[in-house]
Amino acid sequence: MNSLTLTKSEQKTFDLLLKKSDLVVNRDEIAQAVWGEKWLSRYSDWQIDRLIYLLRKKLPSKFTIKTLRNSGYVLSVSNMKIPKFPKYKVPGTHPTEKYLEYMNNPKNPRKVLKDLFKSIKLNKKYKNVLIINSYSYDNVGSVNSNLKNLSCVYFSNFDGRALKLHRDEIENLKLNKFSTVLDDIRDSVFKDKLFDLVINDFRLNFNINNSQNIKAMENIFRILKNNGQVLISVVIDPRYNTNRNKPWTFVAQEKLVRFCYTEDYYNDLFTKTGFKIKKVFDVENGKKWNPPYRRFLLQK
Repeated sequence: MNSLTLTKSEQKTFDLLLKKSDLVVNRDEIAQAVWGEKWLSRYSDWQIDRLIYLLRKKLPSKFTIKTLRNSGYVLSVSNMKIPKFPKYKVPGTHPTEKYLEYMNNPKNPRKVLKDLFKSIKLNKKYKNVLIINSYSYDNVGSVNSNLKNLSCVYFSNFDGRALKLHRDEIENLKLNKFSTVLDDIRDSVFKDKLFDLVINDFRLNFNINNSQNIKAMENIFRILKNNGQVLISVVIDPRYNTNRNKPWTFVAQEKLVRFCYTEDYYNDLFTKTGFKIKKVFDVENGKKWNPPYRRFLLQK
């Protein structure tokens, strides 16, 4: 940050926070970065608080340092420029520029993979993982932080802008086992029984009818290994408790029209396409959002 006048300690703290953007940095990590091998003897909560306070005053507005109580600090970078890449013609909802800007600004109240991993503790080891239709670049770091011993990770999308955002973050974090691929899960290019885990985070709400949802789930089943698992999030229609086959349209904070069905509909969709519903979670947290959402752990 050549345009800023930072002290040596402030610069070391900023460099650490920037290196781990959107990830939690605890006080011990800051102390080690600032005081090196003597950090234990020189440790000072007051000085760390002071460093964070001064950085908040000095950094440009696109940087936000959040305090997570009893955990540490998270540096978020907003106002990122959305790349001008083609939107490939596929059936369903296509995000607007405003949607991408919203979803890639960590200051906004988004539901992203970091929230999903907080909701459920995964006790199974995964080697090959597919993340479908992610539109937030910070999901790359979330996957890297929460899933260990991976062989390969693919972020798939039919939108070149999202692929570019994710590819840049993969390169930024130097994750050589992570890749992006142009793909529509309803007609996927991936071969059968390839993945141990598929993460489908609100992708179904981009589909405009039941037949598109069936195609998506059938293809997920096809490319998933036997006993493989799916983490899936959906916005639900809160007006009915029955298996209603007609979608309800909704517009959330990011101002994008999408489509959703009742919870009973999604239960039937998953079981009819061959999956076992292992767990339904975020039931109470999901009610707090408008419209509400549900998350499921499925198994083939």
